Amino acid sequence: MQKSVEARLKEKKIYQVINSKCVQAGPDLPIRDAITFMQENKSGYLVIAHRKKLVGMFTETDILHKVLVQNIDWTKPVRDFINPVPASLMLTDSVMNAIDVMSQKRLYHIPLVDEKNQLVGVISVRTLIRFLAEFYPTEVYNLPPDPAQVMETQEGG
Repeated sequence: MQKSVEARLKEKKIYQVINSKCVQAGPDLPIRDAITFMQENKSGYLVIAHRKKLVGMFTETDILHKVLVQNIDWTKPVRDFINPVPASLMLTDSVMNAIDVMSQKRLYHIPLVDEKNQLVGVISVRTLIRFLAEFYPTEVYNLPPDPAQVMETQEGG
């Protein structure tokens, strides 16, 4: 008997699907440099760690809601704008767990830590989407259209 998609996602571990990219910086990095660093790395996030310990996350959403809405001193440290102690997962957690946490907490990136709470990577919603599309091509590509979907703009030329 073939296992369900849900059962297979519960068995599959995060370390089996993540990529090696993890954009990180220290908490004392000036906010201007943090944003530049994110741009240079084409990243929507910055994991903030101090001596390999997870301190927080700085994301594009933080830039919009905490930085651009006020007149700030661009030399202030990124620690003043981060989401402290964000949700984190371990490499041995299941892919299903990562999907659940991202969905419940509305996150696009989750830091990965080891048993000593030391930063070891990050998992992104983009990585999960690519994994699902590659691992379950039949299920993903053969989904029926949503009959209630209404397009906001016209498609085509």
